[in-house]
Amino acid sequence: MTTQRQKLSRRYFTGSLLALLGALLLAAGCSDTTASASREDQFGRTYYIDGAGNWGYGVAEVYEGLREAGYKGKIINWHWSPTFNPALDQTIGRVAARGRGADLGKEITQYLKQYPDNEANIICLSAGTGVGIWACENTDLPARVHNIIMLGASLSCDYDVSKALEHISGKIYVYHSQSDMILQGPVRTLGTIDGKMGVDAAGLVGLRPPRGDKNRIVNIPWSSRYEQYGWTGSHTDATSEPFVRHVLAKAIVPQTTPQTTALVPPTATPPARPAHP
Repeated sequence: MTTQRQKLSRRYFTGSLLALLGALLLAAGCSDTTASASREDQFGRTYYIDGAGNWGYGVAEVYEGLREAGYKGKIINWHWSPTFNPALDQTIGRVAARGRGADLGKEITQYLKQYPDNEANIICLSAGTGVGIWACENTDLPARVHNIIMLGASLSCDYDVSKALEHISGKIYVYHSQSDMILQGPVRTLGTIDGKMGVDAAGLVGLRPPRGDKNRIVNIPWSSRYEQYGWTGSHTDATSEPFVRHVLAKAIVPQTTPQTTALVPPTATPPARPAHP
């Protein structure tokens, strides 16, 4: 007769095996996210980091929004999930998230060695905000990320970004909303992507600036004026194409490049997608 302990052991083994398989699949698929040099690289790079599970929220919208705003640089979707399961990524996948952040920091370093006068930016969603911050921490100076934009961040609000700021030439923009039910619910239960319990996520209340760097953390609360661009204050819709084009692109598109700045309501808002941690 199978004992309860044996059943638990089998479940643990199966879960670990699935996680390992996911990691191997991710490693095998890194060729589509580890960017090679291209014509677009001469105009800069922007990395988009999806949330837990890498289910594709915002991937097309960020690309389209930046292009519509006049961005000419290379736009790269950086995969990091070892499990492709949001709940597992938010918990046992935290180590992998840090590792992929370090990998991205190395890639950005190599890019800026080749193009030292260019800008490398990061836009990140949910648990991907942890990956983005850890990428900044792991560039080799003098290589620095230009700006990083955090959407629906499941990183803890009191995470110490002092090290990251040393590797950022511009600012950290944090768009946050108390109406984010994923951060209010599942993330409170599972913990933040940096492993804290009982602490508000930065996507709810903003990011606490370290002493002496208050001007480099830009916390932007949700406002009803953003609804015309598709951000209703929920977890993933800050990645809507109009919001990227009219709002987020201002921190990404170089000043010398024409971009859409007029606050004109879009003719259509992309349909809402189901949220995830």
